[in-house]
Amino acid sequence: MEMKIQVPFQQLLTIVKTLTPSQKAKLKKELEEKTDLVKSKREDFIELLLNGPVYSAEDIATIEENRKSITTWRTKN
Repeated sequence: MEMKIQVPFQQLLTIVKTLTPSQKAKLKKELEEKTDLVKSKREDFIELLLNGPVYSAEDIATIEENRKSITTWRTKN
């Protein structure tokens, strides 16, 4: 079960300051892991975009022709 609460930043800061050094180290490690995961997902997404399929000039020309045909057909009917 997951529970979410909203804690004002100042209150959260006070709580963090009361942690023991080992708890602070554990918190820091946990936060860094989460950051690494976000960076990893972002980098994977960028790689997907850069290496993904692209339309050739011929594909674009075909799409434009189809669009014109559809527009012409719709105005006639």
